[in-house]
Amino acid sequence: MSEAGPAAGTASELVEHTGELELRVRGPSLGAVYAEALRALADELVDRRGEGPRERRAVDLSASGPDTLLADLLNEAIFRSETEGFVADDLEVRELAGGRLRGALVGRLHDEARPVVKAATYHRLQARRDGDGWVAGVVLDV
Repeated sequence: MSEAGPAAGTASELVEHTGELELRVRGPSLGAVYAEALRALADELVDRRGEGPRERRAVDLSASGPDTLLADLLNEAIFRSETEGFVADDLEVRELAGGRLRGALVGRLHDEARPVVKAATYHRLQARRDGDGWVAGVVLDV
């Protein structure tokens, strides 16, 4: 993924529920969907993306498939935000196959990161091909 912004054809939508937010993401590739989901999560964690230097945190995840990998990736980003103040808003993919993701979370340190999102859940979790791209959905516990 590029640090310049979202890939062409990506989009995200947050749908509010009591105690939860449902994140729906669409993109041209699975990597673009994961990066867009991180951007949407970052928007919930901080009011602005920040001015500090961009940093990277290695990520190496294995899951049963692309849907559970999405939840695991978001939970990793939530954990980093809570423990380090690191808010990831992009993803560099080195390897993405089956349920394996290797790469780096890209973002900034934030003093004002809010612990609004507790976890990405498996409730209504999906990640699937749709035409020429991918769609995904995950419920965030808030």
